[in-house]
Amino acid sequence: MPPSTLPASAYEALDLPSDTVDALMKTKLAAPKPASSASLDVLQAKLTPASDLHLNEPSIALYAELLLNIRTVTLFASLRTVHTRETKARLSADGASITVSHEGESATIRLPIKAKAGGDAPLFLPAHPPGKELTLRLQIEEQDGCGFLAAAQAEERNANVVPWDGASLDARKDVEVLCKNCQALLVPDGKVREWRDLPNENWAEMMDFWHCHKPDEHHLHGDAHKTAFANKGYAAGNQLKAVKGIGFVDLATLLLVEEDCQGVEPPPNSTPQPTPLHCNQCSHTVGTIDPSTHGLRLWKWSITIPSPSSLTPNPNIFSIEKWISARILFLIENLGIRKFYIHPDTTSPSPPPIPSLLLWVFTPDLLFSSSSSSSSSSSSMPSENRHDSTRAMKIFYQTRTFSAPKPGEPESASVEEVAFPKAVYYELEQTLQASQMLLPANARRFRGWDVGLLERFDRGEIK
Repeated sequence: MPPSTLPASAYEALDLPSDTVDALMKTKLAAPKPASSASLDVLQAKLTPASDLHLNEPSIALYAELLLNIRTVTLFASLRTVHTRETKARLSADGASITVSHEGESATIRLPIKAKAGGDAPLFLPAHPPGKELTLRLQIEEQDGCGFLAAAQAEERNANVVPWDGASLDARKDVEVLCKNCQALLVPDGKVREWRDLPNENWAEMMDFWHCHKPDEHHLHGDAHKTAFANKGYAAGNQLKAVKGIGFVDLATLLLVEEDCQGVEPPPNSTPQPTPLHCNQCSHTVGTIDPSTHGLRLWKWSITIPSPSSLTPNPNIFSIEKWISARILFLIENLGIRKFYIHPDTTSPSPPPIPSLLLWVFTPDLLFSSSSSSSSSSSSMPSENRHDSTRAMKIFYQTRTFSAPKPGEPESASVEEVAFPKAVYYELEQTLQASQMLLPANARRFRGWDVGLLERFDRGEIK
């Protein structure tokens, strides 16, 4: 905008000589300096909300985390505006919950374990530096006779337990398998007379590694030696075959013959590759045809097995993310690594680059509580079914693009490549993204990694 001069009437009240007024009218006012790009950035920064809370999030978001190994509860509070002296945090009289009040609103969270409490008392909040994030460390208190922390460290709790193992199914003798999506009957009661647990998927290689001479056959030679340990199952080339009336069970699948299943129908012209298996009633994918075993593999995350207890007549339905966690924990136990390159399964020998995830299991076992009801995305378990405290793993992850390794290309010894069925992969991706809403705003990123949570099975929910 061009600079302007004042009119002569503006100087009448000053009673100045006419020549002085003429001189002042000829002098232009100094033009303001143009704003620099830096000043625009400062202005923009002032207008941009600093809080990472989304508009659909409440103005107070609470998250509490119990790290079992160090026995510490940490409370995080994310506020939409800077906290003041009027911001209060109060621990309940029984030490089971905390309420944070700020600018006329309040939010309450149930702690993963009771904190040390001396009555309904306020908690000290740091006055400086002022900010939108509050962090409190709480001293935990375990009631006499509870033994929770001791049990949390016990080997039994730390085991990677999953529902529907072979031993528990065989003990029931009244097993029905239903489609989780529509409750259609897939395996009738009585069809399978015996359920057997399959050993570790690498059992044959481990036996060949540890046994120089196979048990009870050191005296054999030649073909007799090969026949003996092949029949016993010690040979790496010995293949598992589905057997009528017997259900084989591993971490995530049930292996059955086609005659024992009535609610699924294999598609015609089956190929040597695993072919998806669909429920006859709702067409939901419930497993695959396994040509190598001449059987059908039903995915545990796509089925449900009703509980035998009359107190719980409804079928047990577990979220897919818990089965994913079980698989990841299995890989950690057997491979001794915590980073995994996960991508959708593909039958193409040379697939084009596809989306993938690099996962770093930062904390395999923790208990958390959150004031947010956001949860795993789509399907299996709505957020309202999350009962705090919740057992989970903390996952750091990055979005990558997967390309099949070229022949002769070296493989990383610290990162394991894992292929998931496409539906399971996309469930994992959506679950990690949705779980970020459970975390405080300043804890959703860490040095270039996104941070998420994956719920895991707890022994108490497995019947």
